[in-house]
Amino acid sequence: MDTIKNTKVSFNIVPITDNDKEVVINSLKQYFFRDEPLCASSGLMEEKESVIQLENFCVDLLRNKISFMAVSTETGELMGASLNSPMFRDNEIQQIGEENNEKSSKYNDIMALLDKAEQDIDVFGKYPYIDRIMELKIITVNEAYRGQGICKALINKSKELALDLGYQMIYVECSSHFTAMAVERFGFQCIYSFSYSNYVNKQGEVVFKTKPPHEYFKIHVLLL
Repeated sequence: MDTIKNTKVSFNIVPITDNDKEVVINSLKQYFFRDEPLCASSGLMEEKESVIQLENFCVDLLRNKISFMAVSTETGELMGASLNSPMFRDNEIQQIGEENNEKSSKYNDIMALLDKAEQDIDVFGKYPYIDRIMELKIITVNEAYRGQGICKALINKSKELALDLGYQMIYVECSSHFTAMAVERFGFQCIYSFSYSNYVNKQGEVVFKTKPPHEYFKIHVLLL
């Protein structure tokens, strides 16, 4: 467990480049893969192939060249990251990552939930005048630096880029209660929500037995 920083740490928000890939992926594996509610409740870290699939998924996101990281101005340490992805009306289905692998059942379960949510909300159908969306696919802050405004700074920097590139909306899937609370404070509107307790498999079993306060999966948007 990292020591929680009690003093304010200064940082910069910078684009993630190809040279940063290794350090970003290692940080995601240390914090996001462990703490994200769907990963934690499914035991994804215990299934090697699922870890590989999720790592590949994150690498593919970085290829979009629109992601950011928070870096300590004092030590150069990576403090958090936002992995972003474009969504276009003419190409609604984004093929990110590899095809389902029977050896990565936990990863597949997570992707199935995300696919269901995207199909249920049909964001381009709901907003017929929107053609270009920036999705903040993964927002993560290293445990030792939470509560220091890093999440807000990452979102604000992503918003600046979205405006510069002509995106009309920012879209965030919130599997975490804390992420949902954060984006709501920043002016995002919740347009979709369902309880994890109601998401069951063919046998009627709850797929993700998340721990409180992570009780709902939500989608939030911000019109630009």
